[in-house]
Amino acid sequence: MTTKPASADGDHTLAISVAMPSLGEQATEGTLVKWLKSPGDAVAAGEPIAEVVTDKVSAEVTSPVTGRLGSLLVPPGVTVATGTRIVTVVPSVGHSSTGSAGLPSGSPASSEQVVEEPADTLTRTSPLVRRLAQENGIDLRHVPATGPGGRVTKDDILSFISSRSQATTLADAPAAQAGRVPGIVDVAHSSHVPNPSQDAPDDHYVLPPSALRQAIAAHLVRSVRTIPQAWTLVEVDVSGLLAWRQAQREGFRSRHGVDVSVFALFAHTVVGVLSRHPLLNATWNDGPDGPDARGAGGGRVTVHRRINLGVAVARPGGGLLVPCVPDAGRLSVSGLVGEMRRIVDGARENTLGSSAYAGTTMTINNTGALGSVTSQPILPEGTSAILTLEAITRRPVVVGNDAIAIRPMANLCLTFDHRVLDGQEACAFLQELKSELERLSSTTAIH
Repeated sequence: MTTKPASADGDHTLAISVAMPSLGEQATEGTLVKWLKSPGDAVAAGEPIAEVVTDKVSAEVTSPVTGRLGSLLVPPGVTVATGTRIVTVVPSVGHSSTGSAGLPSGSPASSEQVVEEPADTLTRTSPLVRRLAQENGIDLRHVPATGPGGRVTKDDILSFISSRSQATTLADAPAAQAGRVPGIVDVAHSSHVPNPSQDAPDDHYVLPPSALRQAIAAHLVRSVRTIPQAWTLVEVDVSGLLAWRQAQREGFRSRHGVDVSVFALFAHTVVGVLSRHPLLNATWNDGPDGPDARGAGGGRVTVHRRINLGVAVARPGGGLLVPCVPDAGRLSVSGLVGEMRRIVDGARENTLGSSAYAGTTMTINNTGALGSVTSQPILPEGTSAILTLEAITRRPVVVGNDAIAIRPMANLCLTFDHRVLDGQEACAFLQELKSELERLSSTTAIH
């Protein structure tokens, strides 16, 4: 936060510059999606003044002080580096630079900050929910709320839009064109349903990407262009994994108050094996040679001692986020189950802060929940491996002395950074993981 002399209409001797916040450890830029205030508008300390987004998280920029909004330095839709000045705020007389809320300049609220609606609304909502309601002409008081404290969530409003789509036209589309646009708003691609012109052909429509969709696209294109990505898979008999869950599920629920999923048990096993294969928990860095250097070109490998496990989460309205379980290697299975539930629910509700998406050292994805049997994930920047658990399907396999049996099988697919490790290390990790999973039984002690 910097200060400069206030303009003539200011109420104080200093104007405060607000910068594009850093929304994560590896985020170097952000896109200004929308200004929530106009120059000259009164703002309170901590009040949202802009929406910004990176490929991992959307957030609000809040006013650091009570006063009036000054100059807008960055127009909507523009991507700038973190730390770039985006707006000025002129404080009111008697308000310090930290504001009554004590918030630092430009610090984002949580990725979907809960704020109070006007008193007559009687509903707490997020910016995304309010925007969807406004664009679709919905009174939030009529939307059944399932969120904490009676909060209307994104899922609530999307369900409401879907349920009325047959009887009510969307606010942005005339009734005559209702059959030519999506019935449900796709928040991953557009903040509104486009209204085709009369001259548009009947066989398609244009879906402008949202800032989040564009940020994801830029991140993945950069990853594919800059990282030599290799891919491999193994198939695993998960009979023991399913048997353990079946035998221990009720006892686990009674002791810990939460259900244990197959994916959580898989994640716990991955973390244990990963500790013995450190190159899959590493990052390639371009720069001068160092003691851990591998290969040519001045690059080096940073091997992380802590396993910060990224969990890929598909948002109900579209888009993919990867929140992180920090230091997952220190957690018991019950601790990991609880943390995974917390971050997955938070990512889907968009209620996690930006720090929840920072620091991932290895990523896992439950693509099997989507019905996939084999996939080739794209490696997130800053990591050396991403692993998917594919759908469990019963199929014939050879067992024992050339006998045929029906077993629940699953493919484990691994994409890795070929600068950091080779097929030998990648396959050694997968083979040990396969052995650990197939060693499980209904009586295995898991802590």
